[in-house]
Amino acid sequence: MLTQQRRILVYRTGQIGDTVVALPAFWAIRQSFPSAHLALLTGRHRDSEFLLASEVLPPSGLFDEVITYPTDVSGLSPNKMPRILGDLRRGRFDTLVYLAPRTRTRWQVRRDLAFFRLAGIRHFIGHKGITMLPERTLAGKLPDVEHEADHLLDRLTASGLSVPSLKVRQTGLRLTETERARASAWINAEVGSIRAEKLLVAFGPGSKFTSKLWPEERFAEVGKSLAHNTGIYPIVFGGPEDFDLGERLLAGWKTGANAAGQLTVRESAACLSHCSLFIGNDNGPMHLAAAVGVPCVAVFSGIDWPGRWHPYGPGHIVLRRSVPCDGCQLRECLQNDLICLKQISVDDMLSAVEHQLNRITSTRDVIEASLQV
Repeated sequence: MLTQQRRILVYRTGQIGDTVVALPAFWAIRQSFPSAHLALLTGRHRDSEFLLASEVLPPSGLFDEVITYPTDVSGLSPNKMPRILGDLRRGRFDTLVYLAPRTRTRWQVRRDLAFFRLAGIRHFIGHKGITMLPERTLAGKLPDVEHEADHLLDRLTASGLSVPSLKVRQTGLRLTETERARASAWINAEVGSIRAEKLLVAFGPGSKFTSKLWPEERFAEVGKSLAHNTGIYPIVFGGPEDFDLGERLLAGWKTGANAAGQLTVRESAACLSHCSLFIGNDNGPMHLAAAVGVPCVAVFSGIDWPGRWHPYGPGHIVLRRSVPCDGCQLRECLQNDLICLKQISVDDMLSAVEHQLNRITSTRDVIEASLQV
């Protein structure tokens, strides 16, 4: 019965990271319904610093249309609901794929599904298997949870869809040749011949949430140490709002390039694919780096459950400290002065980066030796 549906609405909210981790589920939906009309329903944030999900998605092959609705940190305004409801009714969607995050309460899920029924949708996928985030252990710690990408795929499985096995799951940005060419042109212009002499290392020191920001001075110290002792060439990634931060870091490092706000999201991903390592916060550039196979050393605050938003795939190192206020879900830390992040030292970061660089060097040596045989 599922394969007979032809007009499908996929509901998923969020920004760069939320969209990147949903890509495996998006592709599983497309593979299950290869000839269906797929539309993505997602929020359009009033704050210009927040990007649209469409800026992450492949330009073709996945969704046939993207429908947005105005939102902010408090959610959808009730006075906007009639217009959205009318838009969805005119779309004549017969199936909803519900990929809302698992922070939704049972009441919120029921409310959402009732709304989509009012829009004339009668078949639902992805609403089963929503596992609530677990309580603290007896020791007072938040337990590790399943990655959000895998959780979304499990929900599709619960509705009868076929999804890839754990061993072969990939994000699937599917960068175009044009995007790769533009990224290469930027690197040639900004980095030049240095790329043949040094390892390009991406830095992502920004975040929309101040509760995720490892102190700037620690990034400054890490970059300075690495540039002096290992000879890496740093490139700062982020949005336009991170450009000044990048300039301050580069001034202290006395080397590097600033890509923050200079490229589109997908061009940034293509540029990241030229880097050997990513160092940064839990943010959009981190998810993009992981999506193109770049190993990450990522600093995580305690605002969410461990494991849920880690860089997807193998080969990454996450630096995180457990604190009594874990799971606060706060955009801004107003009471505890970022104790979760400040417990992660510069030495902790340098040790993790050294481990990654040694692994990268060893892998390259093995590849070069095999090519000489």
